[in-house]
Amino acid sequence: MKAKINEILEEFREFVTTHNYKDTPILTAYVNIDTTKPENQRERPAWLIDLKNESKRLEEQLTPEELKRYDNVKKWSRVEEMVIGHLQERPTGRAVVLFTDLEDLIAVDLPVSMPTRLYYGFPQIKHLLFALDQYKEYLVALFSGDEYRLVEVLLSLTTDELSVETDLEKMRRSRFPLTKRASDATRAAKDSGQDSRRREYERRFIKVAADEINHLFFENADLERLILGGNLKQAHGVNNSLHPNIRERVVAIEPIDFKLPPVEIARMTKNIADEYELTHDLNVVQELVELFNRNGTAVLEQQGVELALGQGRVKTLVIPYPIDKTDFDSLIADVVVSGAEVEFVYGAAADKLNQYGGIGARLYYSAQN
Repeated sequence: MKAKINEILEEFREFVTTHNYKDTPILTAYVNIDTTKPENQRERPAWLIDLKNESKRLEEQLTPEELKRYDNVKKWSRVEEMVIGHLQERPTGRAVVLFTDLEDLIAVDLPVSMPTRLYYGFPQIKHLLFALDQYKEYLVALFSGDEYRLVEVLLSLTTDELSVETDLEKMRRSRFPLTKRASDATRAAKDSGQDSRRREYERRFIKVAADEINHLFFENADLERLILGGNLKQAHGVNNSLHPNIRERVVAIEPIDFKLPPVEIARMTKNIADEYELTHDLNVVQELVELFNRNGTAVLEQQGVELALGQGRVKTLVIPYPIDKTDFDSLIADVVVSGAEVEFVYGAAADKLNQYGGIGARLYYSAQN
């Protein structure tokens, strides 16, 4: 997903910078073309009806002066045909976002669902960024005696969408190669060396499991969080054996039943993730406030963010979601074009950030330096 996000952002930057987005209105279209939904499989799919309704709604909102200024009356019907033509080419994602100045157009297939909506003016990328920001990949590692099981769960934090990467689950659910030796040791006559052999077996088991988890995270940049479960003693042992950078990804160690079906593991992961991400968001806002109060590497409120952005100091823009107003649209586009990251906070964390101007940023360095 990270590679996909970078690709999407690079296409966006190139388009808006070459089409003078600050002075030229951009039409942004989000279209839900999810083919898993029966209503989108009809001869006249639901997305087409929704798109035409949105087009009518938006056109009715535009003033005659706005349309006349850019000779958009003639262009408007043509761009609708252009958008529909692209969508009828069978995009591969669950939704599509399109940006056009009513002449040129770029379209990006999205792996997440988005409601169909049209916007006109500053390019509306915040909804796309939020959807991608809320799309997380969790690895669940469960332990039971001489077996361990890895399940990759893909979920969206603000919807009920979740799925399990079954290929990984099948490939990694295997018996530890020392099972036979461990079984032989158990059946062997009790002697002074039995406990020592069992401890050595356990150490080797934990090391192999931890090494595989480390490898998966280092090889797959999309994996973001790790949950350990099953036998808690083994889970804690593996946690202590993980690479420090991977250990930081552990969000919970829970007594999850080793034999649970994947769909149940996914549901438990969603519950754990919801609680963890809310706490994480609150910590993000609290850190911003504390750094700002110490004149550190953070700013709050729009004026401070704009000043820091102009100085090239913004590392990560932090904004609440949902954003009901359009005050930050230009700023968000400027931040994305600059190459800085955008992070969203939700729920109680969003409420708290709104008390401090509704926007903030982590900086590369303080103005005091």
